[in-house]
Amino acid sequence: MNGINSLRALVVGLGASGVAAAALLARQGYGITANDRRSAAELVDSLGKLPDGVVTLLGAHPNGLLDAVDLVVASPGVPWNLPLFEEARRRRIETIAEVELAVRSMEGVPIVGVTGSNGKTTVTSLLGEIARAAGLRVGVGGNIGTPASEIALAGGWDVVVLELSSFQLEGCTTLRPRVALLLNLSPDHLDRHPSMTSYLAAKARIFAFQEASDVAVLNADDPALAGLAVASRIVRFSLKDTAAEAHVAAGMLVLDGEPLLPRSELRLLGDHNVANALAAALAASRLDVPRTAIAAALRDFQGLPHRHRIVAESGGVRWVDDSKGTNVGATAAGLAGYPHGTVHLILGGLGKGQDFRDLRPATEGKLAGIYLIGEAAREIADALQGVAPLELCVTLDEAVRRAASRARPGDTVLLSPACASFDQFTDYAHRGDEFARLACGVAGGA
Repeated sequence: MNGINSLRALVVGLGASGVAAAALLARQGYGITANDRRSAAELVDSLGKLPDGVVTLLGAHPNGLLDAVDLVVASPGVPWNLPLFEEARRRRIETIAEVELAVRSMEGVPIVGVTGSNGKTTVTSLLGEIARAAGLRVGVGGNIGTPASEIALAGGWDVVVLELSSFQLEGCTTLRPRVALLLNLSPDHLDRHPSMTSYLAAKARIFAFQEASDVAVLNADDPALAGLAVASRIVRFSLKDTAAEAHVAAGMLVLDGEPLLPRSELRLLGDHNVANALAAALAASRLDVPRTAIAAALRDFQGLPHRHRIVAESGGVRWVDDSKGTNVGATAAGLAGYPHGTVHLILGGLGKGQDFRDLRPATEGKLAGIYLIGEAAREIADALQGVAPLELCVTLDEAVRRAASRARPGDTVLLSPACASFDQFTDYAHRGDEFARLACGVAGGA
């Protein structure tokens, strides 16, 4: 750097990641402009956390922001087809994701990158717990929790584990994870990706800059990943294939040919979470984490909020919150862990361009009832007609009350909407919290 403010950067999007990016850029000596389409009133908290000297322009994304700018940094929620970014590329101004900015300042720190349509938050968190059990100083974040730039600012890590969305990966131009995981691929975010082919290409960018000494962890059970070619060493996990480096056999989780722990000792619900545990164990082993630490963390991990968590139980009926099941693939995978004919499933919200007919194979014979809410309710009803008794409920409150009236001992009422939440709720956590409140209300009165 030639001197303080000799280079200028534009940060677009002022959520937590954008604020952290501005702080990291300030430490690197950049002069910074911060931009967001929202108003100052909507951004009071974020604006108060920006470093001194940051210039802000709010309410729009004018091309004039690019004048005399050397670098553009995009927050995760800002779409890459934003006209401002297209103009930046036309002007040959480097435009990168916030996570790319962060990893450039963590040179020498082993990075573990986790992506996939479903399970990446659980696997990222579980990898963090495994690293801590091994006594490592681990930074965990990215697309969840702590922004990558905030992790970079803190420093002092033995390893950093980052959850990476397809949107973030599209803006990465040097990211080279020591270990990279692609857990699965199912239709999601097709409102922002024009096709499954382009969606896979975005996810596969997690391997783009790996070298032969790095490791790629893939799901052997996902046919969409079968032909993926990467430069790094591929290892696989599987619920079915005992030739995979991590698999299940005779009720045991097996890692590199040796039993790791009994499946019954996992506290996580569902087959999909067994796959998540296998993926995390396999990735950790390639970082030379001791098997004892891996097994101990798997035993202790209780899962994350809004991911198949029991929130109420009464009269033999379990109420399970999987509000984080925001796409068809997540809901289908989660259903595999429940007995046939016992699930009262609450579905619906914003559909995100998905084909809900893809849910039929996972739901036929599995469900005791379907309760539909939100904007996609009628679309889902058309797709699942005849699968199970189906009720259009509109609201979550109504869905909970109707499910409570029909559920019998041994049944599960499961909120796994296969949709985004923003038509009726602030986010998936708000939706899950409301489900828990309603479930506790009807269970307490049972």
